[in-house]
Amino acid sequence: QYSMPWLDPVQFNPAYAGLDNSLSITGAYRSQWAGLEGQPVGQRISAHLPVYFLNSGFGVEVERDQIGARQLNSFGLSYNYQLVRGASVWSFGLSARVLQLGLDGSILRTPDGVYEDGNTIIHNDDLLPVGSVDNSSVAFGAGLYYQAEKLEGGLSARNLNEAVVAFPGFDYLLKREYHAYLRVKFDVLSKWEAFPMIYMVSDGTQLQTMVGATFRFRENVFGGVAYRGYSGPTSDAVVISGGLDINEKLSLAYAYDITLSNLSTVQTGSHEISLKYNLRQRIGAGIPPPLIFYPRAKE
Repeated sequence: QYSMPWLDPVQFNPAYAGLDNSLSITGAYRSQWAGLEGQPVGQRISAHLPVYFLNSGFGVEVERDQIGARQLNSFGLSYNYQLVRGASVWSFGLSARVLQLGLDGSILRTPDGVYEDGNTIIHNDDLLPVGSVDNSSVAFGAGLYYQAEKLEGGLSARNLNEAVVAFPGFDYLLKREYHAYLRVKFDVLSKWEAFPMIYMVSDGTQLQTMVGATFRFRENVFGGVAYRGYSGPTSDAVVISGGLDINEKLSLAYAYDITLSNLSTVQTGSHEISLKYNLRQRIGAGIPPPLIFYPRAKE
């Protein structure tokens, strides 16, 4: 999971592709539960841009997710069709991802296993490999997104086909994920903007909710705080984030998760850093006037 979803909504909703109104490239690195053996570590990069003559957006993304002996790599494509209505837009998107799942059996340990000198690996469990195995599958997604000057958000689903990655003796099921996102913009005084946000993820059984707000000064420095929890009274973390525009095209952001669950006793928190580049130019059409919120609205 990533703690700054508002920086790149295309990571969970293909309908967002192109809604940054120019070529947009975002890279992120996350180290979750630092200090815990086998901790989750993830890296992702996405690129998307509008295709104006098709009223569409197109995107690509690459992601790597490592936790313990399991590694999941993915490569995805997103496409959407956009309906412009005045200064707002409705977008309907589809995505496809190739997923490669790997399992390194050499670092697994079982209660009845035999492990000597780092060379002998006997799990005494026929389902577990003693070396590295991998396989792949394809997962599909869909989404709806609305964007206006003061309000944006959407609904999306990933792993619609519940892709299965098969291994000898067992199958790895990627369950459906349902995402809901809403963000509102308020002007505060003359130089500040506030962005309250809610982001929810569910697999149909458990619900994760993130609620918070970011505050931006002079449109180039921001800070924020958010709370993330699960179904029922289970708390996960408080997220503190901040960032700035390095120049008119490049921005940097960082988030730190303060763990609230019992995991707080065995790790030192989670770190996430994101770097985003936006060309800030309609390819082949020059830079749009600054007073136009949505460049296509003037056409």
